[in-house]
Amino acid sequence: MADPNVLKLRVEKLVAGGDGLAFYEGKAVFVPFALPGELVLARIASVKRDFAQAELLEVLEPSRHRVEALCPIYRECGGCNLQHLSYSRQVEEKSLIVAEAFSRTAKLETGAVEAVPSLPFAYRNRMQLHFTREGRIGLMRRSSSEVVEAASCPIACRPIQGWMESRAGTAKAFEELEGYVLGKDRFIVFGYGDELWIEGERGVVELKVAGQPIRFHLRGFFQSNLYLLDYFVPEVVAGLSGLRAADLYCGVGLFGRFLARSFQQLVCVEQDPHALDLAKVNVPGEGHEFHSQAMEDWVRGPSARKPFDLVLVDPPRSGLAPAVRDWLVRSRPPAIAYVSCDPVTLARDSGALISSGYELRSLKAFDFYPQTSHVECHARYSLR
Repeated sequence: MADPNVLKLRVEKLVAGGDGLAFYEGKAVFVPFALPGELVLARIASVKRDFAQAELLEVLEPSRHRVEALCPIYRECGGCNLQHLSYSRQVEEKSLIVAEAFSRTAKLETGAVEAVPSLPFAYRNRMQLHFTREGRIGLMRRSSSEVVEAASCPIACRPIQGWMESRAGTAKAFEELEGYVLGKDRFIVFGYGDELWIEGERGVVELKVAGQPIRFHLRGFFQSNLYLLDYFVPEVVAGLSGLRAADLYCGVGLFGRFLARSFQQLVCVEQDPHALDLAKVNVPGEGHEFHSQAMEDWVRGPSARKPFDLVLVDPPRSGLAPAVRDWLVRSRPPAIAYVSCDPVTLARDSGALISSGYELRSLKAFDFYPQTSHVECHARYSLR
């Protein structure tokens, strides 16, 4: 007897998150690793009120953009989810995903969104690696708390690849790092040029972004694709100048480093006090303000009541907190620069800004994480 949960589905498009979207009897079905236009055989894994999740069993009619994945543990590892799609098409699909997010969420038709490509492989400078139970190097298994052994990683930069490969199949890395990781089953590695830095062996490191020195801590958040960062940062700060600027969610002061050259005073706000200590080092000049606060607290304080010529925001994936959106609408700075790692929350926040009198002047996608469904965006707004 045929399994009623196994269906033939025609995939219509990719959605945010990288799954293929199909429909069965009017219900949306999300199929990981399926591509637009493909006819696939899939098994329903879970059913919700408005949609279902499925598991790809077989591609009956493959897309012309389908390619063979380079990684031997692809689909086991929880990292990449687009290695089966040609890189040029990945960039095009991410452009479409950003445009659709704005159309659906902000009711704004952006037209074609320019997407800036990266190196397709060997681009990732920062990675979190894990130990298997046998003490070998691994990565997190997809949709699991288990670790899958990894002899290398094609998206890792060359120093990380070489370090992994020289220790593959052995517990050598565990023996080398046991004194540094202190019983943890995971650790951070960062490759830059020909150098490799490992959490525990190094704390604060310095490198150059767009020609400027930036200090950060290996354990703290820092962008993982330095190649594209050299293009991204100048794009974000281009043409911005004035007396005062607010750099919200400033991290270690990456954008502040560049904004300080064209604004007399910066107000840098970051909840993580360790990151803010580094921002005080990275942002040049005197007279700047630094606030270690949750953004929702800062917008209610006296510093937020001063006028700003520019507000730059770089929030987490959840986007702007309602209190921050409300503050932007009330304070009405003439220019807003928004750096986003989630096009859906960016579109949501854009809708609020546009309805309050702002105009979306530019929107661009940057493919910081090739072979994955993640995409970063930069949007620029001005008062109408």
